[in-house]
Formats: sequence, C-alpha cells, structure tokens
Amino acid sequence: MSGLGRLFGRGKKEKGPTPEEAIQKLKETEKILIKKQEFLEKKIQQELQTAKKHGTKNKRGDGKGANREDPGGKQGLLTLMFKVWAGSAALQALRRKKRLEQQLAQTDGTLSTLEFQREAIENATTNAEVLRTMELAAHGMKKAYQDMWVWGEGAQAQESSLVLGFGS
Repeated sequence: MSGLGRLFGRGKKEKGPTPEEAIQKLKETEKILIKKQEFLEKKIQQELQTAKKHGTKNKRGDGKGANREDPGGKQGLLTLMFKVWAGSAALQALRRKKRLEQQLAQTDGTLSTLEFQREAIENATTNAEVLRTMELAAHGMKKAYQDMWVWGEGAQAQESSLVLGFGS
C-alpha cells in the first residue's frame, strides 16, 4: 500500500526553500527584471526616434520637393513610393513602440508582485523572530516567578518555625 501512497502523493514531501533562500531568489529575479525594464525603455526611445525620423518627411505631395520638378514622371513615382515607405516605416516603428510599452507594463506588474512577495516573506520572518523572542521572554518571566514562589515558600516556612520555636 505504501507504493500506492507514494504514487498518489502520500510519499516523502519535498521541503520548500527557506525564507532566506526565497528572498535571495526574489532579489535576483528583481535585478533581472530591472535590467529588462532598462532595455525596454531604451528600445522604446529608439523606436520613437525612428518614427520621428520617418514621420517628418513631406508625404502630402503639395508642390514641395521632387513633385514640382517632374510631376507624373519617374521622379514623382519614386518620390511617392519613398513617401509611402517612409510613412509605413513610421507606423511600423510606432507599432513596435506600442508593443514594447505593453511588455514594459507587464514587466512593471511582475516586478511589483515580486517586491510584494519579498516584503511579505521579510515581514513574516521578522514576525516569527519577534514571537520566538516573546516566547523566550515569557519562559524567563515564568522561571523568575517560580524562583520567587519557591523563595517565598521557604521564607514563610522559616518564619513559622521561628514563631513556633522550632528554629534556632
């Protein structure tokens, strides 16, 4: 039957990490996520610069630039194609930027959760230590009162023997 018990989870249970190990692992993970945040912020700035670079071109064809010299010719077609490509590149950069911002928001949420868990473990560890200290203090007080009681009984016994004339 013990074989079946182990098969269904009644066997040896693995011990989880100590609070100190868990705190250390959470701190390491927090460092990794902070690095990821910095990387994502840098990439967002790069995509924003790319969008600005490609988005400031003249895409309207309002008589400025190459269309004025060669309207309807090969130069105009190339200019139009470049404008479409530049607009497309700006939109793609903005889409990438938006996706990176979503990843950054998700990373921020995960980091907040990890910080909350780490603080909860630290608080629990502190509370456990305080309780152990209070228990030790309670045992010390109990011992002090027991010693007082024993001393009090002994002193009372000596007094009564002196009164009755049994003592020296």
